[in-house]
Amino acid sequence: METLFYKQVSEYTDPSIHRSCIDELPNDIGLLCEFVQNLLVHAYWLDKYDFQIEDSAKFTEMQMRYAKDILDLAFVKSHNSLNKNKKSQNRVVSICRDFSLILCTVLRTKGIPARTRCGFATYLTQDHFEDHWVCEYWNDSESRWVMVDAQLDDVHLKTLNIDFNPLDVPSSRFIYAGEAWGLCRSGDVSPEKFGILNLTGLPFIKGNLIRDLFSLNKIELLGWDTGWGILQEYMSPIQNNTEMELLDKLATVSKMSDSPKAKHAVETQQEIKFPANWCLSEAPSITDLYAQYT
Repeated sequence: METLFYKQVSEYTDPSIHRSCIDELPNDIGLLCEFVQNLLVHAYWLDKYDFQIEDSAKFTEMQMRYAKDILDLAFVKSHNSLNKNKKSQNRVVSICRDFSLILCTVLRTKGIPARTRCGFATYLTQDHFEDHWVCEYWNDSESRWVMVDAQLDDVHLKTLNIDFNPLDVPSSRFIYAGEAWGLCRSGDVSPEKFGILNLTGLPFIKGNLIRDLFSLNKIELLGWDTGWGILQEYMSPIQNNTEMELLDKLATVSKMSDSPKAKHAVETQQEIKFPANWCLSEAPSITDLYAQYT
């Protein structure tokens, strides 16, 4: 039943008019990652691709929530094609969440169970657990979820000296947000080692934990979606022991990839569920985030 749930596209991973193009793609995971990499360029790596863009345009592209909108723009920017080899200037400026989202979109469209995951990578910054997203797909022949980092193209592999297969990322190299929370709560790792740039600590991990629970429920949030429940701000401090105990329980759900419990929490837990008559359009934008924290 779990794999059937992740076979179906979500509101966020629906490819819309691009379904037929995706249907024509091979099922090989490596080739599917190349397809994704040909559509997107990472916003924080633009200098590595000799690509320059105004901040306003960059933030507009980074703000796209739905796969269909990303695919639409990629189609237009490359002269009405998704499959032609594209220069970086003809790709959509994106972040790790988008690479994972588009791969997830492709896999689900092809009937392969897939889900995005929010957590922390050990391979992007030395001696640091960096904020990151990956995609997992169900390998039926091996009866396991396989973790894939679609962002790691040849430029990334060489620059970062990646020493593992990005098509089967070891669990020691990317850890779910719930596992990160547990490591910090046990005292095994300092919370300050988790985050991005100067944004670190338990408040940061808390945000990723909630985003991972939503991902398990096929609600693929943007990395800065906040403004409801206990996630009022991007860096929302833990208010009291009651909240800390709740986050401890939710962290176990994330760590164990417990889809039914994640679904139940997102739908019923007052502290994290969407309030009535509230929508994600009310969340701050990436422009707001930069204005507040940089």
